[in-house]
Amino acid sequence: MRNLLLVFLVTGLNACQPVTVQQVEHSMPVEVRVDGVGNWLEEWHRVIALPEDQLILTLKYRELEFEQSANPETRLRLALVLAEGPQPVRDQARALELLKGLDTEQASDSAKALAALLSQVIEEQKWSINRITGLNRELKDTHLHAEELERQMRELTTIEQNIQERELPESGEEDR
Repeated sequence: MRNLLLVFLVTGLNACQPVTVQQVEHSMPVEVRVDGVGNWLEEWHRVIALPEDQLILTLKYRELEFEQSANPETRLRLALVLAEGPQPVRDQARALELLKGLDTEQASDSAKALAALLSQVIEEQKWSINRITGLNRELKDTHLHAEELERQMRELTTIEQNIQERELPESGEEDR
């Protein structure tokens, strides 16, 4: 998941580079900017490397920033830290709630794309966690069942040995 975000970051940063548009008669430089997505991803990359105390402080700052101005940019900056930040600040349920509350009328196309990407990553991680939990439960049940079968097998083996021991003395008496 982090690799996907890193690819998105590199792509976004490359899109921030100046571009020259060639026309038949002359060249005209055009500046192309990504409306914050590259910056948010670059910031996310810096944030994940912070020590825990600075990380928590950054989260508090993002929350305050969002409370003061609940626009798509501040919403996404907070959601990005909550969705894919390190464990001390990660709260994917809250991030998903923020992403679902994004005002699509105000948000740019790239902000909508980032929100969709984050939402998909969170949903896939939730699905994976639920699937792993279910498989672990099945595995535990299988182990318990195998242990029960082994216990029953030992009991049957003990019963069979007891029966064979009883038959031996009786067969010895018949031979005489």
